Amino acid sequence: MSNILKVTTPVAGYENTNSVRTNPVRNTDPAIQGQVNPEKVMKPDARSDSASQDQNVGLKFQYESNYDNFIQQMREMPAMAEEFSKLFFERFSTLAESGLQDGYAQQIAEFLAMVDVEPKELLAFVKGQGNASIRFNGAFFSLLRQVMEQTNSVELKSLVLDFVRRYTDMAESPHIMHNIGHLLETLKGKMFQDAGEQLESMSGELNYKAGAGSSGMEENASILKEKILPFLNRYISGTHDRGTLRDMTAQLAAYTARCENSSGVRLMEAFGELMKFQGMQKYFQGFDPAMLMQVLGNTEFEKSVRQQKWMDKLASLIDEGVSGAAGSENKAVFRNLMQAVLLNESVYMPVLHMMIPLQMNGRLMFAEMWIDPDAEGDRREEDGSRKRTVQGLVKFDVQDVGFFDLYFIYQDGNIRLQMNCPEALDESLDAIRRDITQILAENEIKTEELFVESGQRSIPVSEAFPKIFERKNSINVRI
Repeated sequence: MSNILKVTTPVAGYENTNSVRTNPVRNTDPAIQGQVNPEKVMKPDARSDSASQDQNVGLKFQYESNYDNFIQQMREMPAMAEEFSKLFFERFSTLAESGLQDGYAQQIAEFLAMVDVEPKELLAFVKGQGNASIRFNGAFFSLLRQVMEQTNSVELKSLVLDFVRRYTDMAESPHIMHNIGHLLETLKGKMFQDAGEQLESMSGELNYKAGAGSSGMEENASILKEKILPFLNRYISGTHDRGTLRDMTAQLAAYTARCENSSGVRLMEAFGELMKFQGMQKYFQGFDPAMLMQVLGNTEFEKSVRQQKWMDKLASLIDEGVSGAAGSENKAVFRNLMQAVLLNESVYMPVLHMMIPLQMNGRLMFAEMWIDPDAEGDRREEDGSRKRTVQGLVKFDVQDVGFFDLYFIYQDGNIRLQMNCPEALDESLDAIRRDITQILAENEIKTEELFVESGQRSIPVSEAFPKIFERKNSINVRI
């Protein structure tokens, strides 16, 4: 019987005490990652939404945000100038390179002819590339910016943004139709043969060469809305395919919305609504709305894009190079080039990016530029004037010379500049320093600091522009 009165000597371990027992500490198994359930509290495990910020956590899955992924790729991304030089300086130095498919060597020759520039044409070439990198450039968009800065009307600001969005969709109509064609071709390959043939028949009704803002784009939007999308929805419901096919159909619906939004008639209507506000009339007084389409078709961006044919040729070379047209051994290099181009065009990149391939005096070079025209924001002085700081990083590789880094900060006619040269130019550093000083003086730029060195490590983009990491303070979301 139980020893209630405790009249006998208790045996160790069998005491009926009222002491509180503490749970033993259990180390979390790092191999366990529990499923997220927002409806109840789960026991702690090794899962962490900020795992991407702790590189020592040995998790199989990294629960990182889109921006974390962008930063990680920035750190791992090879420099475009280095990848370009691998191809065109080393492997394609002679067009008789083995492994090139028929016609690819001819395309390389055409590209090199397009970027052949005389020294006196260099400034215009760089300016053209700069204009082709900024869509909202020129007098018209400068006036729109002034409207946004001066007005306090939330409705007017909203309508201005809606107008800009419609203009963007209209200007990118050829690109949108190209993406739609590629997406429909992929969708066809994921469907049964009969359904795929029906989709191909309906896709043949689309006008892939419809001009921006033309009635052809309205007809394309109508075909997509009334025929193709309903057909795909019925197919998905009938086959219960809720995977990739449904995701791609949702992407097609997004492109359809942009097609519908790209109508030139709707753009004119949106501008007419803007002109009803006094804030718009103040800056666009005397502007004829009937001339809107002509003005938008002749902005500095549109004119520069029409002149910079080499950009399309380079994109075509990279696309075919990834597919193996330049030989299997070069596919990885072309893939790195493509990744670098796309990464620098990301919405998370807060600075202007330009790439400039050149062939001058028989020597090929490739330059990559990152420019922040508003590095510290517009600061107003006591007299009301604005002082702007421009910050830039230029990486360029010259054939048979080497790789250069140039970093500068320009403000109010003064500049601080650092240039890293290849070690082969050690004996020429003083001459380079004198030439740079002379060039700056001829352009009425005062040199505050000038460092010309060799043998230094390449300057990473993330170190040159710390503002890239500013979004770290925002909410991390993975979509």
